[in-house]
Amino acid sequence: MLSIQNLIDRYNRGERNFEQSKFHRGNFAHCCLHGIDLSESILCHADFSHADLRGADLGWTDLSNANLEGADLRGAILTRADLSRANLRDADLRHADLTLAKLDHAHLEGAKFD
Repeated sequence: MLSIQNLIDRYNRGERNFEQSKFHRGNFAHCCLHGIDLSESILCHADFSHADLRGADLGWTDLSNANLEGADLRGAILTRADLSRANLRDADLRHADLTLAKLDHAHLEGAKFD
């Protein structure tokens, strides 16, 4: 099973494809993961607060109850992502693709949109 530290090490070596990963309650706070592919992953309750996720592929990903407060999601793909009950306060979502994303009860105070 892939650990968070292993993912970060592989990311730092240039790998970007981590689709279908599972990190329930994973802590990615303040991580620089721009351009990462975490599509179709299970990341519910994960902490991505203040993370750099510019251009990340998070399509079809379960981010329910995730903490994305202050995250940089500019240009991220969030197509069909489950962001229900996610904390997106002060997140930068400019140019992000939220097509058919589930945002039920998400906290969007201060989030930046186009």
